[in-house]
Amino acid sequence: MRASTRRFSPRWLALGPAAFSLIAASGVVQAQDKAQLSAVHRQVSAAEVSVAKAISASDSKNLFRIGNELGRIIEAALERRENGGEVSSCEMAAHSLAFVAVSASDGLASKGEPRKALLEDAASASSDFRKDMLACDKQAGQKTGSHTSVDKALRAL
Repeated sequence: MRASTRRFSPRWLALGPAAFSLIAASGVVQAQDKAQLSAVHRQVSAAEVSVAKAISASDSKNLFRIGNELGRIIEAALERRENGGEVSSCEMAAHSLAFVAVSASDGLASKGEPRKALLEDAASASSDFRKDMLACDKQAGQKTGSHTSVDKALRAL
């Protein structure tokens, strides 16, 4: 019989601390993701209230401003997606709400058929927003809301 000539090298000794570091780092990343998700949830929820008020007041300038503010969230999500990351439901809700805000802003500034088409687009995006926001509530661990204030404000126009 032949004896084994394999020897254990010190490389295997580094596996334990490396695995521990990897586990600890993933916990930190998850905590950062959760904090970021909560921050985006708060921003989108606040923007929802602002959009509903601006639509009710027919304030197209404020709607456009809100759309631009939500654009920062959308740009960060797109950058993360291009780098191989995932886009959260809250960021998708921000995208839908920004589309509602900009479409409603343009619709309020227009007349006739263009106004009608833009407001219909806003209503469609509002439906998408409500679905995205319900998923966002669940993902962020928040109580699920109805998120119909934007729909109601658009119907009142």
